[in-house]
Amino acid sequence: MISRRSALIGATLLASVAPALANDYPVKPVTILVPFAAGGGQDILMRLIAPNVSAALKQQLVIDNRVGGAGNIAAAAVSRAAPDGYTLLLGTAATHGMNQALYKSLGFDAVNSFEPVAMLAEVPLVLVVNSAVPAKNVAELVAYLKANPGKYNYGSSGAGGPLHLAGEIFKTAAGFDVAHVPFRGSAPAITELLAGRLTFMFDTFAATNPHVQEGTLRRLAVASPTRAANAPDLPTMAESGVPVDAYSWSAIFAPAGTPKPIVEQLRKIFSDAIGDPALRPKLFEIGFLPAQGGPDQLRAHVQSEIRKWKTAAEGAGLTAQ
Repeated sequence: MISRRSALIGATLLASVAPALANDYPVKPVTILVPFAAGGGQDILMRLIAPNVSAALKQQLVIDNRVGGAGNIAAAAVSRAAPDGYTLLLGTAATHGMNQALYKSLGFDAVNSFEPVAMLAEVPLVLVVNSAVPAKNVAELVAYLKANPGKYNYGSSGAGGPLHLAGEIFKTAAGFDVAHVPFRGSAPAITELLAGRLTFMFDTFAATNPHVQEGTLRRLAVASPTRAANAPDLPTMAESGVPVDAYSWSAIFAPAGTPKPIVEQLRKIFSDAIGDPALRPKLFEIGFLPAQGGPDQLRAHVQSEIRKWKTAAEGAGLTAQ
């Protein structure tokens, strides 16, 4: 039988190993799983900050585009990875918000399977209309839609996605009757909006900028709690009289149980990288607004997002599949 004294010695030795390993971290490349394909906004974000992160780590940050399951495949893989700081996840409003309302089986728990590390960016959604629509602001659009119940449509990049749920939040909050038309991606939905077969939709700055500049789409408001730094003159939906809080975001997560010293080291490295002033114009160009927030703030944010998107999904009549 092991004596009490021996057990205490063993426990002390084990407790001393984690800080030692954390002090040596990292001794090899760090891999981050991006749940979306190369060339998309989230992938571009990581490739923009990767050089700064690699320099601070003194090891390469390897980007692994692990696509599928609306982000669930990448998130599940990271949740099962060793909690040693060498496998990270780029989490979003999908992996740590919407998917909890839309999928019965995820393979991970958005709150308990991860150690939140750092918020990186917010990706505001903006409300746009075809330029032929006689509405110059949100109040005029709501009045126009209410005067023509059931006559008009709005589009999205697919059922259950952020563009769809933003539309449903708007529809419920304002109290008008329109039909949702889902498409396979944002681009075909915008094509239909430009053709006048849709009346409005929510999408990112990056997706709508060219058409707004050409005058074929009109931007009415941003669906975020505060005005966007890259468009300070654009009012929020709440300021326009209809509170719609529907934006995507990017954040870093590690597997649950990752030592706190490693989490703190990663928090500082990623926060410093996203805060680089030289990157701001490039981030603005793709519609990403740099954000700051450590583990506690990120954990609270995830819990809030899960509640918000569950309510939106229920309002849209969507049930977990």
